[in-house]
Amino acid sequence: MSDLLNHVIKAVVDCREIMLSPYSVMEKSGVSNLVTSADKAVEEKLKTELLKILPDACFLGEEGSRTDDKTYRFVVDPIDGTANFVRNLNCSAISVGLLKDGVSVLGVVYNPFTNELYYAEKGKGAFLNGQEIKVSNRDFAHSLYYTALCIYKKELAENCLNILRDVYKQCDDFRREGSAALELCRLASGKAELYFEIRIFPWDSAAAEVILTEAGGVFKRLYAENIDMAAPFPIIAANSTGNLKKLEEIVIKEVPRLPKDYN
Repeated sequence: MSDLLNHVIKAVVDCREIMLSPYSVMEKSGVSNLVTSADKAVEEKLKTELLKILPDACFLGEEGSRTDDKTYRFVVDPIDGTANFVRNLNCSAISVGLLKDGVSVLGVVYNPFTNELYYAEKGKGAFLNGQEIKVSNRDFAHSLYYTALCIYKKELAENCLNILRDVYKQCDDFRREGSAALELCRLASGKAELYFEIRIFPWDSAAAEVILTEAGGVFKRLYAENIDMAAPFPIIAANSTGNLKKLEEIVIKEVPRLPKDYN
């Protein structure tokens, strides 16, 4: 590991105490879109520590912490899976990605409840708790499919359900854990093979993208050539280019373009 990655990992793991301490819960824009005092505290701590580590970077956090654009950008979800967090499901993660000119070059995803620590640097492989990880070689028929029904825009659920129906007929089974970062890391570690989410933000996937691709997987944004830091986009991911192509065909058949009122 580089010194940079070591320092980022330390900053992330040092936030464990915040997530294991008492917190308060608030609604951001409805009963399903929650934020906790822990989300805000983790984001503020990471903003301070990460910009000490790499002063030439800028910062984007889900809870609103932003600095002016620079070549390097930390993209942070302080608690990915807040709904799981407030229900004590122990399936939530701190997600820190580092982008260079919009490309993910470093990622750390940490679940403090299980001590799962995923990390990767571009060109250096992907790891879980010090052990190198790789995607599986399962074909589509033997694949496990992760997906979601777009809880923040439930009018898109029908599209997601139609896609799930078509994929499910052709794959082994599906799962939903409630943390995009952890689900993508499951693909990276060979525990699943397919992923689709119709509406995701940069902080949800910035860290897991480089972890997945360094583990040999493939990741694609649909209808979005470049990352818009203020806008959501659909993503697909898979353990192989063949499986990605087949999944993309199913998705595009149902959603050939961004739905109306998508943002």
